[in-house]
Amino acid sequence: MSSHDPLFDSSFETRFLHPRYWLSWMSLGVLMVLAFVPVWMRDRLADALAPLVFRVSKKQLYIARTNLAICFPAQSAAEHDAIVMTSIRVGLKSLLGFGEFSVRGPRYLMSRMQVSGWEHIEALQAQGRQVILVVPHTWPVDAAGYYFTQRGVPMCTMMKRARNPVFDWHLNRARARNGCRVYERSAGIKAVIKTIKKGHSFFYLPDQDHGRDKSIFVPFFGHPKATLPALPRLVQVSGASAVPLMACYDEAQRCYRLEIGEPFDNYPTDDVVADTCRMNNMVQQQLTRHPGQYMWFLKIFDTREHQQGRDGLYEAGIKRIRRGLSPIA
Repeated sequence: MSSHDPLFDSSFETRFLHPRYWLSWMSLGVLMVLAFVPVWMRDRLADALAPLVFRVSKKQLYIARTNLAICFPAQSAAEHDAIVMTSIRVGLKSLLGFGEFSVRGPRYLMSRMQVSGWEHIEALQAQGRQVILVVPHTWPVDAAGYYFTQRGVPMCTMMKRARNPVFDWHLNRARARNGCRVYERSAGIKAVIKTIKKGHSFFYLPDQDHGRDKSIFVPFFGHPKATLPALPRLVQVSGASAVPLMACYDEAQRCYRLEIGEPFDNYPTDDVVADTCRMNNMVQQQLTRHPGQYMWFLKIFDTREHQQGRDGLYEAGIKRIRRGLSPIA
């Protein structure tokens, strides 16, 4: 990657051909074939696979149940499991359709999108302002990025390298080919600010746990969550406008649904804590409307405010389960 513009390096490497990655290439090949399979057939396959995934993903299921117990304490365990099952189905349907963004054309892909709130983007474009899309980790987020670039809104984002370099290469190569500039998280925020000022809009994922050092603890579903206070600074320095976006997979219509909210007004203020709380509250409202769309398997509450020892919330709970005790929720 260039020292002047530290983009994610999407060049092919010969090490990707090592036998250890042959299964990865086979998996990508299957996804490319599935891109041409009728959507209703893929969705039925996902419906059939979801109960199996639910049964075998014990660690991920514990993480999801812990998150839901924190976020929706008034709901029963059966209601939490119903949300998890919906999330698994949506995740599988998004995964089985992922190859479409590599091998299908814009006309077909845009026909699979239903979008509300685009007038907010048009209004900001008329003002000459870029957009910082505040997007929680739902399964079909790549559909949102594709739609924006196809509508003439150049995008950029930051990504952490995946464990599998073949999947990492394919995913970020596809994003770059579709018009998104992808930066590694290690590149730092200055590269993103520079790109926004040059006319790109930015995908901001606000809900990950980045640890204690760079975070502040603000409420998320009434629970203190380690949250990066970066959005207010990004908006202030770049001059862009923060806009909520929720990317969903509509199981009934078998399409991608993008919900674009009104831009944050009077943002940021002089109170970074209040500004960060406002961001978390917006994400909370989105997930309350569409809980089954979210990646509840992420360790979103891992860093605790008064943490003792080295174990985060989920590791501590898993250790208690192994000792025959009740998990910590």
